[in-house]
Amino acid sequence: MVSRSSISRWGGLAFVFGNVLFVVNKLDEMSRLFLSRPMPDVISGQNPGLILLGQVALIIGYVAYYQSYSQRVGRLGKYALRLFSGGGIVLAVGHVSFMSALVDYVPSSVLPYAESLFLLVLIGLLFLLIGLIWFGILNLRNPMLYRWQWLPLVTGLMGFIGFFLFSGEEITAIFLFFRTLFALGLIGLGLTLWLEKPVRPDAV
Repeated sequence: MVSRSSISRWGGLAFVFGNVLFVVNKLDEMSRLFLSRPMPDVISGQNPGLILLGQVALIIGYVAYYQSYSQRVGRLGKYALRLFSGGGIVLAVGHVSFMSALVDYVPSSVLPYAESLFLLVLIGLLFLLIGLIWFGILNLRNPMLYRWQWLPLVTGLMGFIGFFLFSGEEITAIFLFFRTLFALGLIGLGLTLWLEKPVRPDAV
């Protein structure tokens, strides 16, 4: 059997990898807005293999995050983790709708329904942020992470500010700033999961 510590380590690394791709996905926009230097799009809808790999890595990470920390929390903590992890999984599945290469693999009769997966992105992001902020508050009241106790709450707040206060049809520098902080926070959560010590069940 695979130990929980192995699940945490591999799940944490998968979560880091998926969120590194999340940062890289907007490198071209960050170069344009922050450095005034245009560059080619590193990850586009024409890279379905890389996009799918990133989403699978994120799903593995969210599942591992729930399995690792649900052993430490009580009822409220489990609800928060389910929102965070479940929302993240829904968000990852919904990102398939961003692949412009989708038309090459999906029948034309199914394509309109596949494109509607964008709604999953909005729903998944909302649940993810609610769960992460909720978990972050509970974690400050009764620490459940081995290190960086402030990270879940700060990461959730950065994501909420960026995606719900400064997002729009046009990508702006301030949106990218908070999006990048959110992504770096998620990478940090993956690192904490990778470095986490074996858990001891403890209701909060």
